[in-house]
Amino acid sequence: MAQQAVGVRLPPQAHALVESLRSFGYDMATALADLVDNSIAAKARHVRVEFSTTNGQSWVAVIDDGTGMGEAALHEALRFGGEGPGALRESSDLGRFGLGLKTASLSQCRLLTVLSRTGEDLACRSWDLDHVARVNDWEVLTAADGEALRIAEEVSFSGTGTMVLWRRLDNAGEGRVLAQRLGQARVRLAMWFHRYLTFGRLDLQIGQRSITPWDPFWRRWMATQDLGTEFLGRHSEVKVTPFVLPHPSRLSNKELELGAGPRGWAAQQGFYVYRRDRLVSAGGWLGLPELTQISQARLARIEVDVDQAADTAWRIDVRKARIHPPSELEADLTRLAGAARDASVRAFRQRSVTLGRHRGGEITFGWLPRQRDGGTDYVVNRQHPVVQAALDTPGRTTVEALLRLVERTVPVGLIAIEAERDETRTPQAALEGANENEIREELAAMLAGLPKDPAARSRAVRVLASVEPFNRFPALVAELTARLSTDGDGA
Repeated sequence: MAQQAVGVRLPPQAHALVESLRSFGYDMATALADLVDNSIAAKARHVRVEFSTTNGQSWVAVIDDGTGMGEAALHEALRFGGEGPGALRESSDLGRFGLGLKTASLSQCRLLTVLSRTGEDLACRSWDLDHVARVNDWEVLTAADGEALRIAEEVSFSGTGTMVLWRRLDNAGEGRVLAQRLGQARVRLAMWFHRYLTFGRLDLQIGQRSITPWDPFWRRWMATQDLGTEFLGRHSEVKVTPFVLPHPSRLSNKELELGAGPRGWAAQQGFYVYRRDRLVSAGGWLGLPELTQISQARLARIEVDVDQAADTAWRIDVRKARIHPPSELEADLTRLAGAARDASVRAFRQRSVTLGRHRGGEITFGWLPRQRDGGTDYVVNRQHPVVQAALDTPGRTTVEALLRLVERTVPVGLIAIEAERDETRTPQAALEGANENEIREELAAMLAGLPKDPAARSRAVRVLASVEPFNRFPALVAELTARLSTDGDGA
């Protein structure tokens, strides 16, 4: 007869486990984001990140004006695990695992102090990892030390709300390193909380500067395409809206820089998954097998809103940084992503093929691709009217030699490397974005190279008016051609 199993307590070693919990993969930005989540759950409208970068005395404090916590509530908030992922939460609560405040903070520091106030009384709890190591037990400190109180006064934490204070910043760094990491965090916080910031539900500051929201879909650009919304899931709990951003040649350099986002155009393509208005997955294709990053899909960005009821099925991690869709939604998400990717690819193809068409005429490019030895190189188009005019001169041999030199020395490899390195530096069409004086000067110089014979010049101009880049400036072509003709007649 089998003996009944007897349970024996086997608690974890406190000092060992708490050190392991520091290695969840947080960086400065994701750690701060977890604290902002807690502030939003506490109905805060203003959240400040204050800091000191003094070597040996560096600290970071996150202060909010939320509802605050009393002694009992704060004690539970500092418990590892809290209520766990299965607990029912308010719609404004962005937490899930009951680990964020502790693991996020301790990933950056060895001394975490939380001061909170609901009225006059100040509650305090501290996790001091050196103390935990000494006693090898889950002992949380309950008294506010003098330095914590001094910093609270320095940052003007006096009313209702909560202050989370990080000290002994062994992982966050000090001095210039700390300042740099906080600056880099600003850009990502602007993306993750852009809905709260845009609609005035949150004012988020780092130091003295408020964070400006960054909308991945740039709805303010009139050329951004909204491909329509679909609701997925058995209870329509997932809302999906694919967007296609404008072709880079339609954007200014400043807009290109802004639209690139924290990780650049190529990395920002893909799905943007929101959980209660908080962005938790910014770009990428969610590991869906048929979708990979390609350069010409970089205009495709898909907005996904996950209802609270579908929260668990999306397998979000502790840091709220990785997420994977339920298997039953993969086919529909792949289909919608495919539509956005196709539209992005078409934008690049149409731009390269049809840009410059005028009144039904075909483009005559200055360069032509040529297949050679299993690869592609580029040659000057000898049929281009300006090139033809140069070749129809007594110096034809010299011109041909110059053309061959230019063809053999085009830095195709370097151009490809630069385009891959910086997606914002997308090559633009000739004279794209130039002002009228620049256009006039360029056109005048090129038109001056046309044949002097009136009949030959007339034929060349008719062809020239339909080719790139002249076909986009018909009025200027006509004006300059007439002026050159008049000058020629008067000569």
